[in-house]
Amino acid sequence: MNNPQSPATPPAFISTFVATDTPEAASDMRVIITCRGIGEPYGTNSLSGVTKNLDPKKYLIIELVWSAAFGPVPRWDGDSFTVNVLHAEHALLGLIAKYPGAILLGYSGGAQVAGNVAAQIGEGWHPALTIRAVVLISDPSRHTSQIIGVNRGGQGILGGRYIKSDRFQVLQFSAPGDPISELPEGNALADLAQLITSLSLVDVPAWMEDLRRKALAGALKFWQRSGVDWWNAYKWSLGYTAHGRHTCYLHEKMQGESVTYAERAASMIAGVR
Repeated sequence: MNNPQSPATPPAFISTFVATDTPEAASDMRVIITCRGIGEPYGTNSLSGVTKNLDPKKYLIIELVWSAAFGPVPRWDGDSFTVNVLHAEHALLGLIAKYPGAILLGYSGGAQVAGNVAAQIGEGWHPALTIRAVVLISDPSRHTSQIIGVNRGGQGILGGRYIKSDRFQVLQFSAPGDPISELPEGNALADLAQLITSLSLVDVPAWMEDLRRKALAGALKFWQRSGVDWWNAYKWSLGYTAHGRHTCYLHEKMQGESVTYAERAASMIAGVR
């Protein structure tokens, strides 16, 4: 399934990139660009639990400045997720231009941003830009075939976005029961997600236009399907709202392993050449 948040062709506004007010990296240091999740604070967040395991003498951590908002979350007057992701992609491209060969590290909504940009680079949209690896934790567009550790099936709630790995490493992490990155294909939660990616209380017309476009494209016909299992969709939603499946990556050990997702991600980043 194609990712509904990624355009089929590169948008015109990402043809040039500018990054300012960022530190210079020493020649012997690797740069990691982090993209935090929705509603997380800038500076100290889930990805800090990954980067704290890395040698600060070897790695320069640069955090992407972006809204990390999904419509009215965490601010009622926030832009839609679609708009925020596009703006963040543009900013991330600027950072990659400044730090060639950087490693991208994203969590949740930030994984959507980093994954989209990595997919664009993998497809050759930006031939002048290079990255060494993209490391994604709970990617909303994780492709079912891309995962570190046990593959239990499922894919991102926004559909599967395959990232070509012939130019750089692709390291995807997903925990059992996380509906954001491991939702069974066909689950009605994915249909509901289609309804709200462009939700913004400050731009309702744009949200309505997005729904119209998706309806014309046949993406909003789930109510016409027979046998939609709303109870199963509800049970999967509890993984996000009640059972902590989306926020377990710093403390829970990976299936069949003795390390957490954050620790494994850090060790694999340390192994990137």
